[in-house]
Amino acid sequence: MAKERGLISPSDFAQLQKYMEYSTKKVSDVLKLFEDGEMAKYVQGDAIGYEGFQQFLKIYLEVDNVPRHLSLALFQSFETGHCLNETNVTKDVVCLNDVSCYFSLLEGGRPEDKLEFTFKLYDTDRNGILDSSEVDKIILQMMRVAE
Repeated sequence: MAKERGLISPSDFAQLQKYMEYSTKKVSDVLKLFEDGEMAKYVQGDAIGYEGFQQFLKIYLEVDNVPRHLSLALFQSFETGHCLNETNVTKDVVCLNDVSCYFSLLEGGRPEDKLEFTFKLYDTDRNGILDSSEVDKIILQMMRVAE
């Protein structure tokens, strides 16, 4: 059966969950490395390319080598057009906020903390209010996660 581009298989998702069970990292910690730390070189606006995405996975999952099929399937599942429009990057990138939101929802923790983290991720102008474009991004990401 051909795998639809942009969706990860149940076996890929199960493998991802196994990696996450053993990882002690939080998305917020990894995100800091990409925002203003040693991994900032991979960030283009709010986007990261495949190489940066692989680095994100290695750090977050605390593994030296994420299987190529898993990292590629995950990367493709995050590819959307809305990040491209905002970063002036033409192709082959994913939104770092979308990646961070997805993994934060999968990791343990209180729902209130996850909601606060997501709010801060998408409040791009840092005014404490989500405007309609920021809410649209959240809804789009929720729909993609639900798939």
